[in-house]
Amino acid sequence: MKAFLRFFSSRFLDQRCHSTNDRPMVVLERHEQESASRAESALRMAVNNCLEISSPWPLSQVIALDAEMHATGVLSLSFVRSRVWGRYAAMLKRGALRNHDESAVAQGVLADPSLRQSLPEVERASLQAMVRAFGPQRAHAATERSRSGRPGHGPHARR
Repeated sequence: MKAFLRFFSSRFLDQRCHSTNDRPMVVLERHEQESASRAESALRMAVNNCLEISSPWPLSQVIALDAEMHATGVLSLSFVRSRVWGRYAAMLKRGALRNHDESAVAQGVLADPSLRQSLPEVERASLQAMVRAFGPQRAHAATERSRSGRPGHGPHARR
């Protein structure tokens, strides 16, 4: 997970930090010096932040990032989503997709080559059924929608 955080933060988070001391890996290293349990908790929170930040990304962006991460030997975004994200677990438990973000997550997990062997067949079948039930037109919109993902810019926002 640490390699995942290093890759993700260098690509998407470090430039947002006002100071180098605020960068996720620097913060994690400080926690590692203080306490192993604190560092474990900080890593879990930082990874979850990465998953939340990436939740509105279109499927095409997730697939491209997964491929880049595979090429560098890092766990893919879709793999990490499938293993640690509470929203993914809730989606599976519910057995239905509620929105385009969840559709993109489900499709990303199904498309990730690193999960072809390790994803349990029951989970794969459930994801495939949820994507089909969500509908081809609605699922396709998750693939092609804009990258903004900013509050007030969704299809539900009044203009």
